[in-house]
Amino acid sequence: QRRFRRGLTTDITWFFWDPLVNRPVTVFTVAVFAVLVAVIAGAGMSGSAIRAWLDRETIFNSQPPWLQAIQLIVLVDLIGYWSHRFFHEVGVLWRIHAVHHSSETLDWLSSVRVHPLNEIGQRMAQALPFLLLGYSPGLLAAVVPLLTLYAIGLHANVSWDFGPLRKVIASPRFHRWHHTSELEGLDKNYSGLLPVWDILFRTYYMPVGRVPAEFGVLGETVPEGLFRQLLYPLRRRPSAAVRG
Repeated sequence: QRRFRRGLTTDITWFFWDPLVNRPVTVFTVAVFAVLVAVIAGAGMSGSAIRAWLDRETIFNSQPPWLQAIQLIVLVDLIGYWSHRFFHEVGVLWRIHAVHHSSETLDWLSSVRVHPLNEIGQRMAQALPFLLLGYSPGLLAAVVPLLTLYAIGLHANVSWDFGPLRKVIASPRFHRWHHTSELEGLDKNYSGLLPVWDILFRTYYMPVGRVPAEFGVLGETVPEGLFRQLLYPLRRRPSAAVRG
C-alpha cells in the first residue's frame, strides 16, 4: 500500500474529529435516549426515579459479571448485525452509511470514517435492549469499546482469514469482502465479531483463497473531505448508488 494513498487526509481528519466530536455527541445522545426510555417505561420524571430505574435489579444483572459479559457480547453483536444491515438496505440510512464505505483503499484508518448519525443510530439500537433488560451499565461501557477496537482491526490492510476459525470469528478478509465494490460481495458479511449471524441470515460470503481488490461505493462517488462527507447524506441523490 502506498504511504500517501488517496483519501488519507480525509481519514486523518476523521481520526481527530471522532474523539473530539463524534464520541461526545454520541455519548450525550445515548444518555438522553436512556432517560427517555426510563420515563416511557414508567420511571417518573425526577432524576432519582430515573436513576433508580436504571439501577433496578433484574434477573440479568443478578448474574455473575462474566456471564453478563458473554451475553452482552452476543447480544450487542446480533443487534449490530441487524442495525448494520438496515443501514445498507434502507435508502436514507444507506446515504449516511455510504460515507464509511467511501474509502477506496481499505486499512485500519478507514474505520474512523463514520458519520455521526451512523454512530448515534447504531449505539442507540445497541443500548435499547440493554436498558430494557437491565444489564449492569459498567459492563456495557466495557464491552462496546472492546468491540470498537476489534472493528478497527477488521479494517487492517491484511488478508488474514483465521483458517479453521473463519466461520467462528470475523477476520480482516471477511470484512474486506463486506467493503468491496465488486458485485459478488455486495451486501454481505455484516457481522462485527461473530459470522454466525451472516451464516444464519444468508449473508455470509468468504470464497476460499480469494480477496477483493476494489473498494468504495459502486455507482456514485462520495466526495473526499470531512465536511463534504458530513453533508453528503443531505444532498439530493443524483443517481442510484450501489452499496459497497
